[in-house]
Amino acid sequence: MSDLRIINFKCFEDISIPVNQLTVLAGANGYGKSTAIQSILFLRHTIESDFKLHENFYMTGNAETNTEVSLNSGYLLSLGNSAHIINRNSNSNDIGIGIFTLYNEIKAEYEANNLESDLYLKVKSIKADERREPIVKKEFYYLNAERIGPRFSQNLQYFDFPNAGFQGEYVAQLISERSGYLPVDKERLFKDTANPGLEFQVNEWLNFIMPGVRISAKRSNETFTAQIQIENTYTKGEPITATNIGFGISYVLPIIATGLIAKKDSYFIVENPEAHLHPAAQTNIGFFLGMVANNGVKVVVETHSDHVINGIQIAVASKVIKSDKVTINFFSESRSKSQPNVKSINLKENGELTEWPKGFFDQTQIDYAQLINLRRG
Repeated sequence: MSDLRIINFKCFEDISIPVNQLTVLAGANGYGKSTAIQSILFLRHTIESDFKLHENFYMTGNAETNTEVSLNSGYLLSLGNSAHIINRNSNSNDIGIGIFTLYNEIKAEYEANNLESDLYLKVKSIKADERREPIVKKEFYYLNAERIGPRFSQNLQYFDFPNAGFQGEYVAQLISERSGYLPVDKERLFKDTANPGLEFQVNEWLNFIMPGVRISAKRSNETFTAQIQIENTYTKGEPITATNIGFGISYVLPIIATGLIAKKDSYFIVENPEAHLHPAAQTNIGFFLGMVANNGVKVVVETHSDHVINGIQIAVASKVIKSDKVTINFFSESRSKSQPNVKSINLKENGELTEWPKGFFDQTQIDYAQLINLRRG
């Protein structure tokens, strides 16, 4: 377990948010979930800007630096200028972002100077402990809420390490990599299967999430493109291109592929995994992410779906992931209104939530009550 510390960054004056092996960020719109993710991404962007890659890690240590880190590049960040970043209640131009454990700390302190025009933050200091934490590992996986929809093909791209891109724009290439190049860890193989090939395992998990759907990935070294073709009950053995079927498959494929190939002890951040999915598929993707987290990947999920939560609960109750590896952070309005409130919810071994605060996925009950009252006249 670690803590994400955010000081004077956007809506947060000073807050610590627990980060577990599987961390869920939930709550109404506008209460800081995206800000929490942006703070992790900006810290990662800073590390990449300030440290050199040595083998599989960005070199650690203490640094006094004047590096200017762009607010509008890297990990699809689009934060505007420094005036947009400073907390409205603060009299200070200093910002802090850090990840802390009992033994390690990785933190950066920034200064915003010209608040009207600066498109960057200046790094005052940055510290990363000698122990190698996931945030400094070469492999770092992020999937934006706005992923690429169905495309006839995707351009081939060189990457430092195999990944699906920030919007799933490389998923066809990723899945089509030559056989054996990206074997799936045995702990993440679909039950009762032994073939570790990525395309095979993607299809097994895809069929679990969306029964009856299969894909194939092909690449062309002549056109420098890769293509996903899809089969389901109605294609009758003749695959069709992704553009001839809905958005759900294109949105979920990068999650499945990334979850299967992500290196252990690395971050995998995914926004809105439920997008364009049927409720049953939303539940199953929650279960899948629980499996991935239990097998060594540090998963952070932002979601508005109670079905995704249900899938995680089922994963806990099924012993797919241990309950103490899961933390749900519920973001809501605080009474003081100085910054959003973050309530951490744990799970019991049977999958039950330890508590159910007001406003936490209770809209179904509220709607039912309103309908009953309306029907009664």
